[in-house]
Formats: sequence, structure tokens, C-alpha cells
Amino acid sequence: MTPTSTPISARRTATSAAIGAVALAAAVALPAFAIDHGGDGSADAATAAAPVESTTTTTVDPGLVAWLEAKSVNDSLAALATLTPAQQFALLSKDWTAEQRASFAQMAADNAQLESLYAFVAWTDGVAEGARADAARAAAATRVTTSAPSAPSVSGGSVWDRVAQCETGGNWSHPTVSGGFSGGLMFYSGTWNAMGGQAYAPTAAGATREQQIDIAERILAQSGWGAWPGCSRKLGLR
Repeated sequence: MTPTSTPISARRTATSAAIGAVALAAAVALPAFAIDHGGDGSADAATAAAPVESTTTTTVDPGLVAWLEAKSVNDSLAALATLTPAQQFALLSKDWTAEQRASFAQMAADNAQLESLYAFVAWTDGVAEGARADAARAAAATRVTTSAPSAPSVSGGSVWDRVAQCETGGNWSHPTVSGGFSGGLMFYSGTWNAMGGQAYAPTAAGATREQQIDIAERILAQSGWGAWPGCSRKLGLR
């Protein structure tokens, strides 16, 4: 089938409307050949042959006529619904021309292709959604892995516990105080950033004991115990 610019939904609606119109037309005509009252027809013939004389004029209620017509259509549609699809098609198409049959066959083929297209689109949407979910889970796992790196193990960490006890009473999560100092060892924010503390947390107060000791070891190697002048002297570390 050669694709056209007609939207898929419009083509599908047109196909359904065409098939529905044909079904309704056949249903209206159905009572003429689908309803058999039985008998040999002799009584009907006799009645038809007898002359009927009437001296009165009867006006038929239009509402009654409409009701009878609607009932006939509803009965016909009910009878049509009892048939198999093949029987329905045979009934609906019995008076069609070759061109009409070919047109209907093309509409049916187009509709089948549309259904296949809808199924394919739904499948690709599901694949894309699954891929997005997998990517989100992978990103979350990466964030968990990289957002909180562990500090190297500390040998002789007790000395830093003594310094922390002196500086903050051993509170490794001590919040930032005036001047920008925080954490158990009262790291200055500028020093914390300069020595790589941002890899652990924005401020020392948000880092673990081991992470703070790792940064403290770097500061000690660069500046000595003078970075903690009061407590290092009090503890006899210099």
C-alpha cells in the first residue's frame, strides 16, 4: 500500500463509517427476505383478490409509522447480529458490483495494516519506556556509588579523637559557627574546599569522622599541628 498524507485516525474512522453504512442499509432491507412467516400464501392471495370497499378515510399517525420503521430496523439488526462474519458479509455484499467488492477489500486491508501499525507503535513505546526506566535505575545506582566516597582507613585515629574532643567536645557533626568553621576538628570552609573536602560533603559537618580525618591528615602534612594551635599545644602535640 502506498502511504498517503491522510491521518491514520481519519482513515480508520472513514473505514468504520463505510462498513457501518453498508450494514445499516442491509439491515433495513433484511425483513424483505429474512423473515418467513410460513404457509402456502393461499390465504394472502384470497385476501388480495377480494375487493375492499371503504367509505371512510383513515389518517395514520406519523409517530406510529416511525415506531414501526424503527422496530423493523432494530429487529433486522438483531437478526444480523446472530449471523457469523462470513454470513454477514455474504448478506451485505449480495448486490454489490465488482468495484464495490474491490473497494471494500481495500478498506479491510488498509484497516488491518492500521491495526498492525497501532500494535507496532504501542510496542515501541513500551520498549522506549523500559529503556528510560533502565537508564534511570543505572543513573541512580551511579549516584549512590559516587556521591559518598569512602575515606581511607586511619591508623592512630585516636589522636584526632583527642583533638576533636578539645575542639568541639567530640562532636564530628558540629554545625558551622561564626567565621565559617565546622565539623569535629573545626575546619575552615576555605581550607576544607582547598584540600578536597568537597569530594565528601559541602562542609565538614556533613562528612563522616573518617572523611574528616582524611582531610585533617592532608592539612597536617602541609601545615603541621599549627593548623590547630590551641588544642595541639594543650595536648602536647607540638
